[in-house]
Amino acid sequence: MKLTRDILLLILTAAFCSCGELFIFDTDNPNIDGLSISHHEIDLHVGDSIYFDTYLTPDTLPASFYWFVQGDEEAVELAGRRLYAINPGRAVVTVEARTTNIDNTTNTVSDSCIVNVFKWDGCSPDEFLYETVVYSSLVVDGVSLTESLGNTRLVAVVDGEIRAEAVMRSAYGIPYLEMRIKALWPGEQAAILCYHPSTYQLFELGSINLTGETYGTLSNLVKYRCNSRNN
Repeated sequence: MKLTRDILLLILTAAFCSCGELFIFDTDNPNIDGLSISHHEIDLHVGDSIYFDTYLTPDTLPASFYWFVQGDEEAVELAGRRLYAINPGRAVVTVEARTTNIDNTTNTVSDSCIVNVFKWDGCSPDEFLYETVVYSSLVVDGVSLTESLGNTRLVAVVDGEIRAEAVMRSAYGIPYLEMRIKALWPGEQAAILCYHPSTYQLFELGSINLTGETYGTLSNLVKYRCNSRNN
């Protein structure tokens, strides 16, 4: 009986060897563990644009990317991975990454970014009768921009209309920002906003009552400070 089993085992072994190499197939389907894009909430002024980077885990898997715009579709326009701010509004940009498994099923992961598009209109100083002056400093993420605003804009806005934009000044060796805010009548309220293009964020720094007074002095500047959100 044992001899019979040994002969049968020998025959089966020879049969397998005659078929060539013996392959062991990995039946686990390739899966995407995660997808992240470079921003998750941004503020854009009309006319601005931003490029999205994608981070796939693991990054060795071949994947197809699909981009969608939801919400106010007229606010933005997608061209590949670059997003253009077209009109004021709020939209959500979503990207999906898809892989095809060996059994022809599809594995999908996604990530999204909220996009707030705004627009500031200028004003004609000749239309206004009162002027409020603000002497201030500005710190963003712990870095003083009082001496180097760059593309950052510090403005006073009333009903979406820019009444003043800060300019850099210096007196007696002291740097400061100056805003001369126009008003139709005493008591108008202006929102103080900071647009920081390098982080694509719009900060609301408070409001000011346009009474025709002067706020801040060289020795006691109005301190505006903001911290960027984690995108």
